[in-house]
Amino acid sequence: MVRTTSARLLMATVSMLALCVSAHAQDATDETPKTTTDQTSDDAAQSVSERTIVLDAISVTASKTGTSVIDAPASISIVDQEELQRRQPDNLGDILRGMPGVEVSGGPRSTVQMPIIRGLTDNRVVIRVDGARANLNVGHKGGLFIDPEVVKQVEVYRGPASTMQGTGALGGVLALTTVDANDMLEPGQNIGARVKAGYTSVDHGMTWNGMAYGRPTDNSDILVSVTRKNTDDFEAGNGEEQPFTDDDYINGLVKAGLDINDVSRLTFSLQRYSDDHELPSAPDGTSTSNLTDRESTQTTAVVGYEYDDSANDWVDAEVRLYGMDNDIHEVRISDGRDDRRELQTVGLEGSNTVRFDLGGGELFTTVGGEVFRDSQEGRRDGEPTPGWFPDAEMLISGVYIDNTYAVTERLELGAGVRFDSFDLSADGQEDRTDQAVSPRFSASYRVTSWMQPYVSYAEAFNAPTLNQLYNDGLHFSMGPGNNNFFVPNPNLDAETAKTWEFGTNFKTDDLIVGGDAVRAKVSYFRNKVEDYIEQSTDIAGGTTTSSNLPEAEIKGFEAELTYDTGVVFAGLAAARIRGENARTGEYLSNISGDKVSVSGGYRFVDEGVEVGGRANMVDAQNRVPDDEDERDGYATFDLFANWHADEVVNGLTVNFGVDNILDQKYRTSAATLYEPGRNVKISASMKF
Repeated sequence: MVRTTSARLLMATVSMLALCVSAHAQDATDETPKTTTDQTSDDAAQSVSERTIVLDAISVTASKTGTSVIDAPASISIVDQEELQRRQPDNLGDILRGMPGVEVSGGPRSTVQMPIIRGLTDNRVVIRVDGARANLNVGHKGGLFIDPEVVKQVEVYRGPASTMQGTGALGGVLALTTVDANDMLEPGQNIGARVKAGYTSVDHGMTWNGMAYGRPTDNSDILVSVTRKNTDDFEAGNGEEQPFTDDDYINGLVKAGLDINDVSRLTFSLQRYSDDHELPSAPDGTSTSNLTDRESTQTTAVVGYEYDDSANDWVDAEVRLYGMDNDIHEVRISDGRDDRRELQTVGLEGSNTVRFDLGGGELFTTVGGEVFRDSQEGRRDGEPTPGWFPDAEMLISGVYIDNTYAVTERLELGAGVRFDSFDLSADGQEDRTDQAVSPRFSASYRVTSWMQPYVSYAEAFNAPTLNQLYNDGLHFSMGPGNNNFFVPNPNLDAETAKTWEFGTNFKTDDLIVGGDAVRAKVSYFRNKVEDYIEQSTDIAGGTTTSSNLPEAEIKGFEAELTYDTGVVFAGLAAARIRGENARTGEYLSNISGDKVSVSGGYRFVDEGVEVGGRANMVDAQNRVPDDEDERDGYATFDLFANWHADEVVNGLTVNFGVDNILDQKYRTSAATLYEPGRNVKISASMKF
């Protein structure tokens, strides 16, 4: 049933888009890009601009020229602050659920979750938090720690994005942006505060957040935030308690800005995340053996400078210096064994965009560079661990040039190239060096004001990880005398992705009723990864090792549509992805089943109330490697309601939701642990 429903809805996505296009085309056969003669259309566009339309948001990953998502020749999705409020997310999985082409590995334990974009994960996805790279990747233990209470926007760029986002972006980019004082202050307000409390029924969880923010001077702003969250183990859809799924963390954020003058701004942020609870040694699985008392901390500091003068065509610059320290400390409860893994990332990047007026068109040329160093250290009972988590350093540097040429009002061309090099050194191991050139190009043509087809090609480069190169020692035990051991492979080659994408952006207003807005993105991609690194486990032989496949192929279809009248809103997302060894036809890991997500709601504008629901439907996944289990399909349904109660109590907002309302027992395609069952969420915040 789930398979049939999903397939039908997938087809409905295309059909709906086709109907929208056809209906609008009948009224706009001779339509050109926006004219001054259609006053009604202009008025409607203005009304739309006063609302938050997610696909109209400015992308932070696509370019340095302020390109909106709906106009970008790329597959980009955004979860904005309004949607975050609806979802009341507990973790990364809640934030990304329903996004086309995106899954989360690690299961529901929040500290081990990592994004999967188009079947690629770990170091194949660039993760940035306020611009800082989050590079920690420790086997089954995760490496991304986030506090949803301070997240303002989450952007996912699907497909190779190495030109400006840096080495490793074979699958794409996950960019998280945190709130600052300007996001929280009301017009005319110079100082304020917010307190928030939330409760989740499935794990009896409590979340507390306090923020203070203001403008100490006319040209400065500062925000301070503290979040504390504590939960018990949650129950799955069958009522069974999932052991060691409790959470206990505290997160602090300080963020400040200084407007040096009208065209330049200096920013600073410092964030520290810390959690402490019992977890299995491999927390992304179901086994509860080898329990550990685990403490995880992540400290991130970012200093940025921006210069943006609309009257200056030669300087549009930004510079960012960042550092991120990750520390995972585990003490095994059975025998007191003390394990510590630490990764420090320090990076510097900068760019400048120059505008050239070429008569009938405009050329934007961005020149930039990046250098960052990863330094890792592993200790077991205070002693180095050369075959497990070796002391090592990786230095990666890159330079790039990227061009966007608006040839006419309709035609836009893009082209860029990046050069990367890396140097890797590890104690007791031979040094490694490599380099790569990654080109990209794109072309889009606005056939009408509402339809913009595009084509793009991009390459990306990804060096093998230290774990893949050097992991040695015991992997897991299946009983006395039956152990599985890592076999290092220091001869691994770097991966190279080559991706073609064909897509169409749709944007129109006043389609059904006056003032409504329709936005849609549809794309087909084909990604070939040369020297694809795959980990394989030989149960009979007792070994696990990483090796290069000559070529892997991942291809698929993605679609995303939003509709908003200001009162009624709806969204639909769908994805169908296939991945296989191009030489043998064997299936790849981390490929999700076909999925469709539908959401919608109604705003009672005068009362400040919003109600709605969402449905996520995923087909069964039987296209898995021989050593992996198939996944059943599932469907979940959620309800939400928000009340901005300013007319009752000034500054009060109440959020209510029920996730998995039918109490479905299910697990995602990239997890072995079952997800939470029915979960009632309620939170209230007060702004002063």
